[in-house]
Amino acid sequence: MTTEVDVRAALARLGIDEPVRADLAGLRTVHRAWSSTVPYENIDIQLGRPVSLAPDELIDKLITRRRGGFCYELNAMLALVLRALGFSVMVVEAAVDREIRGESAWRNHMPLLVDLAGERWIADVGLMDGFLLPVPLRPGVHRQSRFSYEVRHLGDDLWQFRHHPNSAFTSFDLRCAPLEVADFVEACAWRVDSPDSMFVQTLLAGRTEVDRTAVLRARTLTHAGPAVPYGQHRRVLDSMDDLADVLANEFLIPLDGIDVAGLWDNACRQHETWLADAARS
Repeated sequence: MTTEVDVRAALARLGIDEPVRADLAGLRTVHRAWSSTVPYENIDIQLGRPVSLAPDELIDKLITRRRGGFCYELNAMLALVLRALGFSVMVVEAAVDREIRGESAWRNHMPLLVDLAGERWIADVGLMDGFLLPVPLRPGVHRQSRFSYEVRHLGDDLWQFRHHPNSAFTSFDLRCAPLEVADFVEACAWRVDSPDSMFVQTLLAGRTEVDRTAVLRARTLTHAGPAVPYGQHRRVLDSMDDLADVLANEFLIPLDGIDVAGLWDNACRQHETWLADAARS
């Protein structure tokens, strides 16, 4: 049975109160609203809760309960919404920081490609501090306000996206062969459950605005971008109340049913581990 997406509810979740057409203007409207409204976050993983890529579970979590998620959840839900609006959407595999991690990085990320009027666009709301607007899959530098991103064609169906300075990662490579969300269930499960997963090891949240990104790692909140003095600013959260305020107001995460005390305990433990590792290096 195919799960139906309530388009009106989905657009309301994004703060969009007008009809959206399946054209470039519509794609830009949805992508921008999603990137600035629906947070990247791994709270369920941190609290030991299950994560599902099933459409009904995604709709309940991201639309009905107004939560965020991590890359597989966010882009799987975006694909559902875009298809319900009439867009042609392809799920593809990517490898974040393949330059550093090598071939084992494939399927550590799941971006989308959208075909419109003879041109292909990268749609991706699962990058923690990603881009506000879709990026054309075309070699060159692509500017969005004062942020600049680069796309490189590496040959055949292999492409590379390069992020802006002071971002959470350097690049990701992608292959244009079409896949399904189901092809990423195993990769997602490992990142949810394995003690070696960065998502298990560290509380994470992220959101993008015009010329400014916000990223939380354990207790460290980082703002970066042209709108931030000197390009980047960091501070360490000093209390559970501070964490709750940042989650609710910086990352727009509803705290109903969230064990903030448990998250704070995790973040403190993770911060101490980071300090110990930094002292040894």
